Amino acid sequence: MVRRLVGYGRFDGVETARVMARLYAAARLHVNYFQPSFKLKEKRREGAKAIKRYHLPVTPYARALAHPKVPKAIKQRLRETYRTLDPVELLAEIRRCQEDLGQRIDARGIKVARRRPEACRSIPTEIGDFARTLGTTTPDTTDVASIEPRATHRRPRRRYKTRIRMPSKLDPHLPSIEGWLAVEPDITALAIVRRLVEIDPSTFGDR
Repeated sequence: MVRRLVGYGRFDGVETARVMARLYAAARLHVNYFQPSFKLKEKRREGAKAIKRYHLPVTPYARALAHPKVPKAIKQRLRETYRTLDPVELLAEIRRCQEDLGQRIDARGIKVARRRPEACRSIPTEIGDFARTLGTTTPDTTDVASIEPRATHRRPRRRYKTRIRMPSKLDPHLPSIEGWLAVEPDITALAIVRRLVEIDPSTFGDR
């Protein structure tokens, strides 16, 4: 979760630490109060296969309210905190901190000497404009190395390489095998091999 928030750059300085503290404070509230997650309910094994069942996804906040051992005073305090929170504003604060951190790092770990106070003002103030920017990255036009993934960033799926099918000794006999299976759906693989031995003993045998 931390790497998704701040990336893999190296940070230095007291001011950067303060920005990261702001980022973590907003992310903590957003994750605990507004991010549903799965929790394992049971796990059983059938042979070599492990079967897992999960509870319905809920937020950590909802789990704390539903837990019988959490004191009522703590639950009341959690409810009061929840009423003061706005998930869009929390995301905007996370975005502002990420923008600021993006100006303070270099991909090679070298300290960046520049500061851009106006970066924090580049966040859209309208909720609609801000929502449309979620899930994207903010590049710095002056330094390509300072591009950082945002908290809602998703890596694009990579296409698998096309694998070349290797030739098989069964290829010339596929029509015959398909005909046998059509007539006898319950025929075993061993019976098919024995028939192939009779047809082509030089290719198929006991080995």
